[in-house]
Amino acid sequence: MRELVEDFGGGTRSGRPVRTAQVGGPLGAYIPQSAFDVHMDYESLSGSGAMLGHGGVVVFNDSVDMARQARFAMEFCEIESCGKCTPCRIGSVRGKETLDKIIAGANLEKNLAVLDDLCVLMTDASLCAMGGLTPMPVTSALKHFPEDFGSARQAAE
Repeated sequence: MRELVEDFGGGTRSGRPVRTAQVGGPLGAYIPQSAFDVHMDYESLSGSGAMLGHGGVVVFNDSVDMARQARFAMEFCEIESCGKCTPCRIGSVRGKETLDKIIAGANLEKNLAVLDDLCVLMTDASLCAMGGLTPMPVTSALKHFPEDFGSARQAAE
């Protein structure tokens, strides 16, 4: 992936440092720049907690707010959901609302726990890949960029 992003792609369009790349489409995982030495194949990406998906790669510079990117995933699912199953239809709305609270710095510990529960529920109980994969960018953002979810805490204190 490093070769693809840095050598072939030339880094970011803005020239700012690369922070992360989302692989596999809008519901793909975020891979931090420090983990770019992963091979771009199904098994390697899966082993790193990502997926090949449709093969898309979106590169983000160091100005990206990963809490807002996580919110985007929930909002994307809310808009694109067919509405057939409750975990996707309602989970994505509640996920977006919960991320709004986290971004605002409200009850961070409680809302992070709610978000974690929603992600598990959506992954395990959604009827299709849409709802089941929506948590992937959220959980990868939380895992690799926890400081973006705690910066609201510092602002509130």
